[in-house]
Amino acid sequence: MNKYQVVIYSDAPEVHFDYRTAAALANVSRQFLHLCECEELISYRKMIHGKKGLSFAEVQKLKLIRHLHEDMGFSLDAVDFLLRYRRRVMDLKHQLEEQKKQILDKERQYEAEIFELRRQIKRLSER
Repeated sequence: MNKYQVVIYSDAPEVHFDYRTAAALANVSRQFLHLCECEELISYRKMIHGKKGLSFAEVQKLKLIRHLHEDMGFSLDAVDFLLRYRRRVMDLKHQLEEQKKQILDKERQYEAEIFELRRQIKRLSER
């Protein structure tokens, strides 16, 4: 019934797949998967039964690596650069969104202060 072996890592609620299953899900050979591991393009965790496992996010990353390397023709060094650059861009976007939230919060705070000051001025001028 189970097509793929799914294992829960012992100290994290994240699902991990053994290498055979991860390779099948990413449509790569196990040799390519080991090559990516040697090049430190993917990171694994030891699962409960002692085998290496990849999280779903790492399987998705492996699919991207395969696409960039095999379909687009990038070397693994170039893929490493692209993945790092992509991560940096994503981090910068996240920082930008956080700064936008902080600016909007400050704007609301200042608007509330202005409203309160106008109310006080109106109340003082009515006396």
